[in-house]
Amino acid sequence: MAAVSPLLDGVSGRYFADCNEAEILTKTCGNRYEEMSLVAPWAIDPAIAERLWEVPLELLANVK
Repeated sequence: MAAVSPLLDGVSGRYFADCNEAEILTKTCGNRYEEMSLVAPWAIDPAIAERLWEVPLELLANVK
């Protein structure tokens, strides 16, 4: 649904579950099945995303 819905044109960087935007996991309940439709806060952190992009670029720049 998220891949083809015209309602989501231009939307990126979001997680979806059960045809809805995933809610942020704030506290684990221990039930992995219930938590499958939630997104961890670190997964949507812009600073972590930036680092995930920058570190490999730095590593590749040092490859000879």
